[in-house]
Amino acid sequence: MKQQEPDLLAIERYLFSMNFTIPTTQIGSLFKTIKNWISINNCGGIIYGNSRVGKTRAIHYLSRKLKVTYGSRLPIYSYCATAHSVTEKNFYSTMLSAIGHEEPFSGTAEKMKLRLIGRMLEDARKSKYRRVIMFIDEAYLLDPKEYLWLIDIYNRLYNEDVIFTVLLFGTYELKQQKIQFKRAGKDQIIFRFMNAEVEFKGITSLSDMQICFSCLDEPFKIKGCNQEVILSRLYFPQAYQDGYRLSSFAEDLWQAFENIKKKYNIDKNDILMKHFMDVVYYCLKHCGVFGKNIYLPTVEDWEKIIREIGYIECYTEE
Repeated sequence: MKQQEPDLLAIERYLFSMNFTIPTTQIGSLFKTIKNWISINNCGGIIYGNSRVGKTRAIHYLSRKLKVTYGSRLPIYSYCATAHSVTEKNFYSTMLSAIGHEEPFSGTAEKMKLRLIGRMLEDARKSKYRRVIMFIDEAYLLDPKEYLWLIDIYNRLYNEDVIFTVLLFGTYELKQQKIQFKRAGKDQIIFRFMNAEVEFKGITSLSDMQICFSCLDEPFKIKGCNQEVILSRLYFPQAYQDGYRLSSFAEDLWQAFENIKKKYNIDKNDILMKHFMDVVYYCLKHCGVFGKNIYLPTVEDWEKIIREIGYIECYTEE
């Protein structure tokens, strides 16, 4: 059979899709933490970090992992909060949409709430754990009133012996929101949904970066292609034949980031996953066999790429 030509656009789309997530050190640690929260019946926590650090992808990955751990019947919902007018109808219609209800917009706020709680109870009773888990992304956009409505949902479910766990994701504004709630004495919100917290970071060490590259070295398949894709073999075939893999890039890329941060006085202890993936894909596309066709990128090559993807502009005024 004739070997199929690689669809480079399809590969690019896959690497930046929600179907592809690198299980970073941070994600692995967060998964263990959330499992511990669940095991001690913690009803919530906040996970905060820089924008573009990989929190949204983490939600998708964690949802799948929790299904594997606790069974496919465990109801796990997620939604992304947005800037919005704060009304009960808006809140309950958003929640109904998040859980996949077929009638998210009809009726009064009270009827919406009853439908929401009814569906949650129905879903929770299908699992032996009698639990509902909800991920809320960009949670710092929630209004204090909406936290009170979440408490009402929690209490209604609790009275039916169902545990409602709310995992709030957001930027450092979410941490500031927790501090403001503490100062305002809103313990009913803190103790239910914000008592536990995790700061979510990007790549913080060379070993973290090596793990990311090792994941990129794993073969994968994409729709419409009858053969596995191995990125190092596809983009750097000669180096691949000589035993090199993408994981061979880790030390040079790490050093390149260190050099750039020192040169431009960038005081950041972690590398955002957004920047890591942008740099790696730029290298594959422009330095590999379909671009400049270099054997392997050097530290100097990586530094040029870091500049090209706009990393410096994110942290300086240049």
